[in-house]
Amino acid sequence: MQRALLIDEIIRHIFHFSAEEGLATLNALARCCRTWEDPALDYLWTRLSSIAPLLKLIPGVELANRMYVFQATDPTPDLTRFHFYASRVKHISHQRKVQVHPLILSILRGRLLPFTHPTVMLPSLRSVKLSMYNCDEIHACLSISGALSKLDIDLGFKTRTSNEHIVQYLQDVVKTASDLQHLSVRGSLTGPLMGLVSSMCNIHTLSLRLGPSLTTDALLAISSFSNLSELEIHVGHIAGDDLSAAFAENNTPLFPSLTQLHIRAHTPLLALILDKIPIDALNALHIEAEETVGVPVAWGPVLRNISTRASNSLRDLTIEHHIEIDETELDASSAYTIGPSLGPVKTNTPIPFSDLQTLGSLRHLSKFVLDTTLPPAISDENLTTLIKGWPELQYLDLGSASPVSQAKSLTFRSLCTLAIRTPKLISLVVAPELKGCDPTTIPVDTPSQHTLTRLTFACAPPSDSVKLAQYLHRLFPMLIEVDGLPEHEEGWSEVRNVMRLSPELCHRFHDFLRPT
Repeated sequence: MQRALLIDEIIRHIFHFSAEEGLATLNALARCCRTWEDPALDYLWTRLSSIAPLLKLIPGVELANRMYVFQATDPTPDLTRFHFYASRVKHISHQRKVQVHPLILSILRGRLLPFTHPTVMLPSLRSVKLSMYNCDEIHACLSISGALSKLDIDLGFKTRTSNEHIVQYLQDVVKTASDLQHLSVRGSLTGPLMGLVSSMCNIHTLSLRLGPSLTTDALLAISSFSNLSELEIHVGHIAGDDLSAAFAENNTPLFPSLTQLHIRAHTPLLALILDKIPIDALNALHIEAEETVGVPVAWGPVLRNISTRASNSLRDLTIEHHIEIDETELDASSAYTIGPSLGPVKTNTPIPFSDLQTLGSLRHLSKFVLDTTLPPAISDENLTTLIKGWPELQYLDLGSASPVSQAKSLTFRSLCTLAIRTPKLISLVVAPELKGCDPTTIPVDTPSQHTLTRLTFACAPPSDSVKLAQYLHRLFPMLIEVDGLPEHEEGWSEVRNVMRLSPELCHRFHDFLRPT
């Protein structure tokens, strides 16, 4: 055997890729020689999708009537084999509930190694995925470790009579996992659970999708976490006046280390929270504007706060706003009205370009996604104004919804603008009017853009696919993928077929199709 294959660092690097081939490969490698046994077993046991493999290591434990039970006569089985493998587990995802007799938990708790914490059974465990469905006492005890750094809990939103075991589990996490850095919680939290989450002030990454159970006090406590760099929150239920008053009474810095924010709220609350983030701190921002009864959608303050608070730092911006609307009721005006309804008529409008253009000051922006039910009315001239301050732009997505009954919209000429103004653009999603697209309309001095490789059109293809292919060949010679909406797949398939031809063959093909 090559001596290099006896070096632990090298063989572990090789086994890392062998793990992608499945557990059978690692199992075979573990049996090859003693030198390979430990590295192969480490990878074989590093990830578990349930606690069942661990239970099978306990002498006397058997599966009977879909429940693991202890059937040995000796109440103190030898757990050496259990600890030999359990110490290798680093990630566990409780994807299915395993029924376990309570006696097995008592045996484990009574036979733990003396140097471990009373509730720690997997000392190397780093990440856990747990849900309300499978968060009973034994699953919780097999989800505790002093090395735990990532925890994902899904409690659901159904009403529960008791969650004492969940409270106990989080108390153990707070007490034991001092290095916990990433926490994700989905579902309704009771007061004690919310208090425990609010006390985890050393968290670096936090995702809270809690519905109405997230209180103003809890949000205020979270905003003061000194190490919090990434945050996802849904706060559409919180009243802006209540949060504003809480912020006013607070004397500590808010969001002192925040660099990435994903937030769902109504626009007044979005504007309020964005205004409290330190200047030039955010690198990535994803906002989802919600519809709230009695709260009008106002984009101006939100977009102005983005441009003033993050003009020198923001690189990734996604804006979402989705509403339920009957397209048959859209009129030809700039406003879209939903009605009739039991309450007052609600009028929704696209994001005005006068508000959208304030984002032009984000000089380091490399990714911009605009995903709205009602797309903004943007002309070719508007697009030029918007992107002229984004020289670093690499990904641009202006949405897959085509403008409806708008006085102005993008045309195929906007592609020339993008070729000139965005020299680093790699991926583009756009919905221009392609009628009349002709490569002869491209100004002679227009440079070709050599980085764009993926282009998605959220519109119908033109009747002349050859001219569009020539147009794209001229502007974006490195283009690899051209896609369109599924309802126009046949037309875009024809465009792709023509695009596979070289520019010279494409020109000859067009001449061949030209009527004589």
